Amino acid sequence: MNFLAHLFLAGPTADSLIGNLGGDFVKGPLHDRFTPGIRAGIVEHRKIDSFTDAHPHVAAFRRVLIPEHGHYARVIADVFFDHFLASSFEEHAGETLEGFIERVHRALDAHIDELPGTLPYVYPLMRDQQWLLSYREIAGIETTLARMSHRLSRRPRLEAATHHLTDSRHELERRFRAFFPDVVAFAQSLRIES
Repeated sequence: MNFLAHLFLAGPTADSLIGNLGGDFVKGPLHDRFTPGIRAGIVEHRKIDSFTDAHPHVAAFRRVLIPEHGHYARVIADVFFDHFLASSFEEHAGETLEGFIERVHRALDAHIDELPGTLPYVYPLMRDQQWLLSYREIAGIETTLARMSHRLSRRPRLEAATHHLTDSRHELERRFRAFFPDVVAFAQSLRIES
């Protein structure tokens, strides 16, 4: 899962949003580095990633990408999930993507000094350049993947994968729609447990 999906799957509190978004920016054991709510959000993020990795529809989704993109298929799939979520956001969320993003930004802005890892440097770019909103368009996904490619030592040109959002769209979207209700239910079950 990528940024939009992790925020969508988070609980409504600022701590849950921060932890679920911050999960990719924090490595290793958590110990007492964060508030209990942020720590719980990071743990939830990690469990959601594990659930996603083990899901059969996700494996089938990635198989479309693997012949051309090898081990980068996982990263590409995570970003593509955000595209499919953003493209049908109201259907899944019962609110507009714009309204959701505005609510998330308000919550994060009020707690910017609590953002974990390198998120304090990344979040202002995400907010100011409207990354989450850009995921709705293929051009936004292309930009996101190009940005990710520049951070990788091999410069793999991940943005070339966006042709699958046209060429293989039906199959990818079908797999996403089969998977996404399961991960929503899983995320809800995590919050019920805690």
